[in-house]
Amino acid sequence: MESDGKQAPRLRVAQLIESMAVGGAEHLAVKTANYLAAAGHDSHLIVTRGPDVLSAKIRPGVKVHYLHFERASIRNPWAFGTSLRKGLKLITEVIDGEQIPVVQTHLPGSNFFGLLLAWKKTCTVLATIHNNQEFYYGDADDPILFRLRKQAYRKILDTCQGVVAVSEEVRTSLIRDLGAGPDAAEKITVVTNAVEIPLPLDAVRRDAIRDDLGVGPEEILILAAGRFCEQKNFGDLVTAANKLKEKRCPFRLLIAGDGEQRADLADQVCRLGLEGEIALPGNLTDLDQIMQAADIFVMSSLWEGLPLVLLEAMAAGLPVVSYGIPGIEEVVSNGETGLIVTVGEPVSLAAGLERLVGDGELQRRLGAAGETRIRTDYGFSEYVDKLSGLYHRATEQLKGTKP
Repeated sequence: MESDGKQAPRLRVAQLIESMAVGGAEHLAVKTANYLAAAGHDSHLIVTRGPDVLSAKIRPGVKVHYLHFERASIRNPWAFGTSLRKGLKLITEVIDGEQIPVVQTHLPGSNFFGLLLAWKKTCTVLATIHNNQEFYYGDADDPILFRLRKQAYRKILDTCQGVVAVSEEVRTSLIRDLGAGPDAAEKITVVTNAVEIPLPLDAVRRDAIRDDLGVGPEEILILAAGRFCEQKNFGDLVTAANKLKEKRCPFRLLIAGDGEQRADLADQVCRLGLEGEIALPGNLTDLDQIMQAADIFVMSSLWEGLPLVLLEAMAAGLPVVSYGIPGIEEVVSNGETGLIVTVGEPVSLAAGLERLVGDGELQRRLGAAGETRIRTDYGFSEYVDKLSGLYHRATEQLKGTKP
């Protein structure tokens, strides 16, 4: 990370996130912290909860701070307020104790803490927006909570020193939904999600993974991954898989992940008699290797920002079948790097999968084009370099404000 031929000064920066559970934002926070540490920077990861699945991915050079804290629900205002004060105190103690000048926050819970940190001038805060439906999570059907969230994000945009959007679509949707004026919009910087290209998987290891997953010699391994929730809409994918079975397509579908809709999804699989075709193995720590052992990646999401798992699948050379939604169409070009089908229509999803299952040459062509797209436009070193530029500017601005 150099500028004008000179080595940039060493950074001291923290990623703030609530958990180490499997998720795109959590993966990105860990990878960013790892990359900064490997580059010689003083890299911190502040996790408000405790260790979880992704903790094993954190490299030794990163200084990790687990706060073992759980924020109360806003539905209980007294408990919520008390927990906010406790959480803010714990986070502030780490920032002050480690003398961290810049903190990047990820996902709504941490972004709200970032707002409080910025308001108290504890440090410079860069809030990260990972979704183009940022206000629709959990209890979004409650109009009062929905308005409170939007108001909080308006305050974040006004108060935090910067806001990072993970795609152009996320930036556009945030400006639109908040009614942000030109001055506020200028504070939003797009730093597009990015991934590292994986090392090739040798043929022996690939065959062993497929054997472990019960994939037959003639079967096509279709992979999906994400939280089992309304957004990911895996129910449509199961319906599409049933249509593939009816057409006698040779496939095995693996849906990796967990979440509140897991039991409903398992019931749907059983009801349709798809236990032999669909596996729900939960969260997987070796998903990156399974991607290289798979043949097709599929997304049935109803909305997305720019999903990291999609970029990872394309980096692994997988052709993609996906509903045509903003965030996906930003990276997947229909007929070039994947197949885009009509949103909310499992029949269309099944037709796209059937087309790929039956055409190995199309799989290879779309997969290779997708990998090239990732190498060209979504390289991880460029991502961290752009973030580092924001960190350096924020650090210099902070120095300029001190007496």
